Amino acid sequence: MAEVLILVLALSLIVERITEKILFLLPISDKKVSSWIVSTGLGLLISFSFSFGIVRELGLNTNHHIAQWIDYLITGLLISSGSEPVHSIIEVLAIKKDELKRKVKGV
Repeated sequence: MAEVLILVLALSLIVERITEKILFLLPISDKKVSSWIVSTGLGLLISFSFSFGIVRELGLNTNHHIAQWIDYLITGLLISSGSEPVHSIIEVLAIKKDELKRKVKGV
């Protein structure tokens, strides 16, 4: 599971940097909306092109065609959201992991 989250984090950082470079080159007045459009397009392009779905990689069943598309859509949106949400997910998972370890040890 950690490898998948690290990959999503890396892809989100790459998309974030590419989006910054694209917006720097284009003379656009509304950078916020343009940034959202470009990053979402890149994230979806990556997830659909490489058939990369985080739900499947985490071990959930996505054998149905529609479930695969939804998985790719979720992954693309997660990749396009930048590094902040991915960092938050990793932090929450690390906290839960520590809590489980303490429960097992009886602390």
